[in-house]
Amino acid sequence: MGQVRIEVAATIELEDLDELPDEQSQALEEEIHSIVETAGNNMVSYAQGIVPVRTGNLMASIFSDPDEENLAVTLGASADYASFVEYGTVKMRPQPFLEPAATIGQEEMNARIEEAIVQRLDGQLSSNEEGEDVTTEMEGVTVADKGIEAD
Repeated sequence: MGQVRIEVAATIELEDLDELPDEQSQALEEEIHSIVETAGNNMVSYAQGIVPVRTGNLMASIFSDPDEENLAVTLGASADYASFVEYGTVKMRPQPFLEPAATIGQEEMNARIEEAIVQRLDGQLSSNEEGEDVTTEMEGVTVADKGIEAD
């Protein structure tokens, strides 16, 4: 038993993004990568703020590992007993600190990425031939529980 890892991922589908000029597309990509990293840091801060503290070891073991390529953040705690605190045991009630942080973090990351895309696309895309507005679609983010890693 021991460590806990939760993956928080944003899944984005954009129509007509190829109509953005290359420099705009590159700038948007860099901005989104920054958003993913910031979301990871914010999730760590939130988890550290709600984790039960006895010695401080568990709090100090909370980490995030951004994966900008896949627009995901792995949020976890490396303390050997992290899973016992997060999920509880037969004799101890669960005291989740990673899942609430992941839930809040995914909402924040989703909103900020969507906002960045809309701002970048606003005025960059022309309407289609029928004069209808060009649309962007964004799916919600997903949280995948990576489960417990044994040492």
